[in-house]
Amino acid sequence: MQEKNNHKKNIVLLVLPEVQLLDVAGPTDVFTAANLLNVSGFGYKVHMVSGTSEKIIYSSSGMPLICSHTIYDIDFPIDTLLVAGTELKVLGEITSDLYHYLQNRITDVRRIGSVCVGAFVLAEAGLLKGKQVTTHWKYADILQRNYPDLKVNINPFFIKDQQIYTSGGVSSGIDLALALLEEDFGKPLASEVAKHLVLHLKRPGVQTQFGNALPDYQMLSSFTKEVRDWLKDKLEQPISIENIAESMNMSVRNFSRVFLKESGMTPGKFLEKMRLDQAKNMLEYNDISIELVAEKCGFGSVVSLRRLFLKYLSLSPAQYRKNSKSTE
Repeated sequence: MQEKNNHKKNIVLLVLPEVQLLDVAGPTDVFTAANLLNVSGFGYKVHMVSGTSEKIIYSSSGMPLICSHTIYDIDFPIDTLLVAGTELKVLGEITSDLYHYLQNRITDVRRIGSVCVGAFVLAEAGLLKGKQVTTHWKYADILQRNYPDLKVNINPFFIKDQQIYTSGGVSSGIDLALALLEEDFGKPLASEVAKHLVLHLKRPGVQTQFGNALPDYQMLSSFTKEVRDWLKDKLEQPISIENIAESMNMSVRNFSRVFLKESGMTPGKFLEKMRLDQAKNMLEYNDISIELVAEKCGFGSVVSLRRLFLKYLSLSPAQYRKNSKSTE
């Protein structure tokens, strides 16, 4: 038995207060299922490690997680370290000890990565500079704005850039774990694990098909909300920046400057994404023609609608509708 344990790669799942259970449980189930199905005896030993001084971490659902170690007492070599996600508000409570720990580990860990909002932790530790990364679609704009040297792409469920791996929202940690398993032991075992867990080995579609192009309404500034409220019933009409500025009793120049500062994007980009979100909603919940969707969302033509879908989702409107229906 001891000999078999020597063949196991140590996987650390680094957890913080208010972690989402699936961020931890999803990858854990992939790695432990690999142990069950890999008759060679090679596999993984999964450790939950606290990013604080406390070994009991309370998840976002209130369920306590009992960690075997904290970052202050790890006494074994690590093959792969994954930072699980948490609530954004928790990130402001993290001590510098965690970032120093990650900075010191980067040289002796074979792979380091994140699940969901865990990308913010790696970014703050300075490990993602210049890297192609992803995170939960809802927080991608914030990640890009806070760390402008990153190249944030929210389409993939996970991204590998050298030894750094980042995954998208919540369940994307499972996609990442399956990919790591395939790297280590090959596609046959990874496929067996996916079947065992009733999952796709490579999930079809892209992460952004599950979310909105724009941040949630409650995350917008009051000024941005006011603009959005004015626009929401007018998307079918031709709209210019002059129209919006006039409705706000502002000059075009002043409106554009203030809006960029408040929203992090130009008025034109905001309008484009707002129309995209409406088109996605109509394709998902209505059976009207794609031509009519394009018209009602103010695109002018199906060609313009298709171009925008390919730009943001890497899917055509027809493919998006098909994928959304298949998940019902």
